[in-house]
Amino acid sequence: MPKAEPEAIPPATRVVQDRFEACVYRAGQVARCPARAPLARLSPEGLDVLLAEGDQRVGQTVFRTECPFCHACEPVRIDATTFKPSRTHRRVMARNADLRVEIGPPMLTRRRVALWNRHRRSRGLLTEYSRRDPVGYQDWLVESCASTVEVRYLDGSRLVGVSLLDLGVSSANSAYHYFDPAVDRRSIGVFSVLRELQFCASVGIRWYYLGLWASDANALRYKSTWYPHERLIRGEWRRFESRDEDPAREDPVAYAAAASPPPAEQTAGDNLSRAIDAFDDTDCDGAPEAIPVTTLLPPDAAFNTLDEDD
Repeated sequence: MPKAEPEAIPPATRVVQDRFEACVYRAGQVARCPARAPLARLSPEGLDVLLAEGDQRVGQTVFRTECPFCHACEPVRIDATTFKPSRTHRRVMARNADLRVEIGPPMLTRRRVALWNRHRRSRGLLTEYSRRDPVGYQDWLVESCASTVEVRYLDGSRLVGVSLLDLGVSSANSAYHYFDPAVDRRSIGVFSVLRELQFCASVGIRWYYLGLWASDANALRYKSTWYPHERLIRGEWRRFESRDEDPAREDPVAYAAAASPPPAEQTAGDNLSRAIDAFDDTDCDGAPEAIPVTTLLPPDAAFNTLDEDD
């Protein structure tokens, strides 16, 4: 198995926040993800190293999981240079052929903040620690310690999805994606992965990082449907060619449980609040915004010429 060994010295970082909190993905678990601030802005090469070691990026910081009672989360990456979409993927592409896809700098607007909150609320990802104001959006999704672009998905002038994509030399990191739950049937999350994989392949980027995945977390389930892919398991990148050879797909609950100790050892988690704040939908009001057209992603030609044997 290929080791997650970097080809260069990891960029220097320092811990700026460290706490225990309730895990938003696995009920009853205690999460710990110390946030580290790079001492200098990440170079593309430095980003490659950190991603290969299992780091994630949020705002001006990077982190990796150090949860005391659970090791179920595994970073996921896809080789964009060899990826071939399945029939299901091509159906998603066809379903969203009317959407416009643009790349530009990350932006802070009222509509983005509203869409971000609506998406998290629909996925049960708003916790007592969650920021949901414009400053929170700026800190999480606009400010970055890496070279980051915003990929916008539009239905006419209506913004229906946004991805924040970090760009390295050989890697691209899907730092965050959110979409309008009202158009859930479009499978925009899947569509965004397909278009961003296509973009990576077109510019010579090999690894497309999908972030963390846990086999029994419903909000992360879509990440396990991409084959072949690699997952970082106990410090090693392990490749899974198909669903049939992936032990996590046969029994997702058991696979996740194997990475956690018995419930008797999780008593610390019982004292953490599980309260999810109640919100109304007033933050989703507002007139549509004019979104400037920037660089378009490549056309769908590569998807239209694939064989039907997969």
